[in-house]
Amino acid sequence: MRHDLVVIVPGIMGTSLLHEGRDVWNLTPEALAGLLRPSKLRRRLMLQEGIEDGDPEGESALTPGDTIEAPRVLPGLVSHLGYRDLLKGLDIQPPERLAVFRYDWRLSNRNSAEKLRAFVERRLARWRERIDRDRHPDADDPKVVFLCRSMGGLVVKYYLECLGGREITRTVATLGTPHQGSAKAIRFLTGRFGHGTPRWISESLAEICGSFPSLGQLLPSYRAVVTESPRPRPLNATGIADALSLPTATVEDMFRFHEQIRNARSRNDQAEKPGYRLVPLGGHGLRTVHGVSVVGDRIRFLHAFDDTRDWQGDSTVPTISATPAELESTVYTHWFPFRHATLANEGPVLAALREICQSVEVRKYLASDAEFAVDLPDLAVAGEPMEITTPDADPALALRARLLSPDGRQTLADEPLQPDGQGGLRCELRAPAGLWTLEVRSRKHGVGHRDAVLVTGADAAASVSP
Repeated sequence: MRHDLVVIVPGIMGTSLLHEGRDVWNLTPEALAGLLRPSKLRRRLMLQEGIEDGDPEGESALTPGDTIEAPRVLPGLVSHLGYRDLLKGLDIQPPERLAVFRYDWRLSNRNSAEKLRAFVERRLARWRERIDRDRHPDADDPKVVFLCRSMGGLVVKYYLECLGGREITRTVATLGTPHQGSAKAIRFLTGRFGHGTPRWISESLAEICGSFPSLGQLLPSYRAVVTESPRPRPLNATGIADALSLPTATVEDMFRFHEQIRNARSRNDQAEKPGYRLVPLGGHGLRTVHGVSVVGDRIRFLHAFDDTRDWQGDSTVPTISATPAELESTVYTHWFPFRHATLANEGPVLAALREICQSVEVRKYLASDAEFAVDLPDLAVAGEPMEITTPDADPALALRARLLSPDGRQTLADEPLQPDGQGGLRCELRAPAGLWTLEVRSRKHGVGHRDAVLVTGADAAASVSP
């Protein structure tokens, strides 16, 4: 309804984490080098062993700060272009009708859901007191519309089903939420980042982020592992976690988390508790890691489970996971041809979210005949080439690639993509150290992709032994 409170729940890296007022989780090239050695920064970022669903203590107790508006990258796992476009594009009026839940995204999603409950109850009570009854004569019972970015959707689902949130919720929109996890989390938590990521970065980040319960809860709950068996197997099948070097307790906690939501939803439905409108929005058409093959000592990440089907997604979350399991089919998801990093920033998605906030039917996005996919590294080294490819792209698109500074004022390397001899297009870009936004666009057809790329300093890489 037009008088409902709108609550945005960001995902990983959506909220700054502060120590004495300073953002300590801003992975600049300099910060990456600082993570490799024992340091105060490293101790602050890691959580204590055995934290489970609790709160951090001592140096690792960080304070949630502002919503991140500029691009951020967690190499090997996820990137986003910030929430500036989302916050401005919604145009929620009056401003008091919009609330953003800022939280420590390192913690267990159960912990964050408890904090979300207190936040929502407080903000909804305040909104109900301030609402203009003359303007909204039907506003006797304002509820909540949740807009959930990525992992934020898991936090909201736990709150709704396990903590009583259904009673005050009207609509839930999820943007690229991995409802059933993401196989990229396996790659990330085991240090197998791919894309030529230096070992000194992948091992360090895997150790630090392996202490975050939230990231363990992003492991895939669907059958994601191929062995000698003719069909994929789940992560909790005998011997799979050990073969992948995943902690058994982490895998068990992920399955328990999803089971708790599923069982609570069943109990709520049987008790005929108020339901809510669920509107998933996801990215499609992009090569996305869907599973992992474990044969002997060889581990290989897969984009398909057979020779005929291409398991696509938004480059981070596969289509099978962007759709909630309770909807049973991907036809219920609103699909957009955008990468995970930029899904919440594109015009057609923002238009759909505005319709959701007004409680009107979301119009289906009309796909363009000129859509294409992009493969790119999320980590590169200063001065060295980073390869940008567009598999199966039509040369007639006249694609060009460029790099933009976080504020969009500096542009580097506006280069055309040329045929690669394998049915696609490619080019190479170089950039100095920093966080850049890559844009690959066809100005002729008005379509394109954006994503964040972190470029590390070559001197930092050379100064650290693997």
